[in-house]
Amino acid sequence: MVLEETLVVYDPDEARRIAGALRKKGIPVRIVRKDTLVRSIDVVGRIRDLKAAIEEGIAQIGDDDDARPWLKRTLASLGEDEEEIATFLQQHPPGKAVTPAMPKKNLPELYQALWTEGADEVEASREIAKILKNRRIFALLERNGQIEWTKDGEAILHGYADPADLVATLSGEIIEEIGLETLRRHAVKTSMTIISDPDYRLEFSPEAISMIDIMDLDELVGEMEIDLDAYDLFRDNVYAKRTVVSRVIAILEGRGTVPVEEIFAALQSAVFEIPGKIEEITLDLDLDFVKGLLDDMRKIGMIRRKGAGYRSA
Repeated sequence: MVLEETLVVYDPDEARRIAGALRKKGIPVRIVRKDTLVRSIDVVGRIRDLKAAIEEGIAQIGDDDDARPWLKRTLASLGEDEEEIATFLQQHPPGKAVTPAMPKKNLPELYQALWTEGADEVEASREIAKILKNRRIFALLERNGQIEWTKDGEAILHGYADPADLVATLSGEIIEEIGLETLRRHAVKTSMTIISDPDYRLEFSPEAISMIDIMDLDELVGEMEIDLDAYDLFRDNVYAKRTVVSRVIAILEGRGTVPVEEIFAALQSAVFEIPGKIEEITLDLDLDFVKGLLDDMRKIGMIRRKGAGYRSA
């Protein structure tokens, strides 16, 4: 059906909220979940093994290879992580709680707190970078079994590990640059994760499209964190289709049965306006679209079919 439209929302609660608000007004909306599977490929190994594999990879490629700078940055980053972990472990010996080093606030809240305390932009950025570094180290230690959680929710360092022996993960992009054989020689494994990534599609029937109050929907959506580009596209399509529908009604008004081809020709040649908004509107539609549009309008009782043509309801 050409008058149907779909609004994609990524939060199921927001999808239900929009559908519920519209249904209360008698507008039929259906929620359909659509799943996309996303494949993520990583390489996994001890920091010392990852560094050795990358060093060998760098030695194998030419100085002018585009991958060389990226591999060098990756190698440097691993070295920095190793040093930062060593520093962190020196500051937090085994058995000591590390929970205070992990602020529970999210980034916007952290920025707000720093600004409230009078920190300037440079100071705030430096503090945020420190917090992000600690969180990265904390996550790495936790994945390696070095963090033990107590019943009280305290995170305690469990034992001591050589930073170079901690297992880290890098993007699978590195496989193309240094090759599987090099990775395997250094006991670096490849890992694939397949993630379900659902979205929630609000399906609007032709009847629903004819009933929507766009301003009310704008107000409702304005309170949510949905993809505004997707909403703007939906909104534009609804507006355009309703504009064409109103033109069809104007063509049929006061006339008898009008053949499909004549309606199509009238739409193509028409130049009309929306008073106070748009001075000139022209349509460039194909015949199949117009046929589908007329059939949808007939199904929801906006027009009637008689023989090979249509007339006002």
